[in-house]
Amino acid sequence: MAIKQLEDGRIADEFEIGVEPLVLKDALVMTPAEHAALTADEIAAMKQLRYDNWIAIVTAPPPPEEVPADVPQE
Repeated sequence: MAIKQLEDGRIADEFEIGVEPLVLKDALVMTPAEHAALTADEIAAMKQLRYDNWIAIVTAPPPPEEVPADVPQE
């Protein structure tokens, strides 16, 4: 995608990662100096980690339903 300059001076390195239907559209936001200090491999690793964390959340099984103690069981 693109690197955009934000009004506050930071940059947004927008990216899209994944395969349908599990595609994450996100951005790494930082100062230009912080971005310039990173290698392409480091930026790619940050994007992959963001995707891996997101996938873990959206594909996790739902938590078991809690039944209040005062509700009779059927």
